[in-house]
Amino acid sequence: MRFKNHRTQIILGFFLCVATLLPVYLPAEEAAAVDHPRLEEYLILNEQEERLAEYADDKAMLNLKLYQLDLINESRRRAGVGPVELDILACRTANRMAREAAAEGFMGHWNTRGEKPYHRWAFAGGRDHVMENAAARWSSAPLPGGPEAIETYMREAHIAFMNELPPNDGHRQNCVDPLHTHVGLGVALQGQEFRYYEEFLDRYLDFAEAPSRAAVSEEFILHVRPLEEAYNIYALVAFYEDYPRPMTVQMINRRGSYPDYTDSRVLALWPWDLQPMRDQESRWSAIPLNFTRPGLYYVHIYLTRGELPRSGSVSTRGKIQASGYVVEVK
Repeated sequence: MRFKNHRTQIILGFFLCVATLLPVYLPAEEAAAVDHPRLEEYLILNEQEERLAEYADDKAMLNLKLYQLDLINESRRRAGVGPVELDILACRTANRMAREAAAEGFMGHWNTRGEKPYHRWAFAGGRDHVMENAAARWSSAPLPGGPEAIETYMREAHIAFMNELPPNDGHRQNCVDPLHTHVGLGVALQGQEFRYYEEFLDRYLDFAEAPSRAAVSEEFILHVRPLEEAYNIYALVAFYEDYPRPMTVQMINRRGSYPDYTDSRVLALWPWDLQPMRDQESRWSAIPLNFTRPGLYYVHIYLTRGELPRSGSVSTRGKIQASGYVVEVK
């Protein structure tokens, strides 16, 4: 979808009802100048996070992102769903993607290394399920910069997401998905190119051990438990894929939404398979895994509320996809 404004274009990309133009809490020039009430809290979190330090936000950008978070949560409130929290590591993975996209002139959900959103999140150390929105603005002349301009571009991108009409409203659905708990925001402005990414996370699991690498046929243990007692682990499904292959800018720009799985399912564990692996007192599950082919394995863990079935037909339909865990097997 494209929105044209004189010689500037905005292009949206998405992972996968109608909203009017949303009010904003502060004009862009004020939001850029006034410290957000939660800024000090997030500055501490920003300082504590050591991963991807080269993509960390400075104080001014973090302040803008907190006001953008307010806008996102207003969208969610209007849709009748709960708020999300800003995630520092997800902001950094989104920043990296936005900077690469602006510098290299592409727009989409793959980077030039051929990595999809769940690859980038997992390679940075993330384990949650992630769903991405992406937007681009480009112009025949250098775009105005500075905090006020960036604040405006961010808000316009999110408002465009929310103004989508069914059935082409993938961005909006992602923004107001009731299962999301956190979001990372990525921003880059380089000359004529502006990129904006929203990385929505579903954080429902605590991982005590989740190796990122294993040898072929080596058994390793995935230690995991739901963060809330209301949830139980319902299923684990693993998909095989080869290593990402480099992509050209033209290849990326031709692609739209990305698949959150592959065509090669190699493992499925259901409630009766998983129950013996769970310690009833601690609620930790110790799940033994081993894979026999070199490559990447994308592991989906599904949660459900209430008691688990001991037999009968099963499906992941309607369950919470709670992980974005990727393990590399060599």
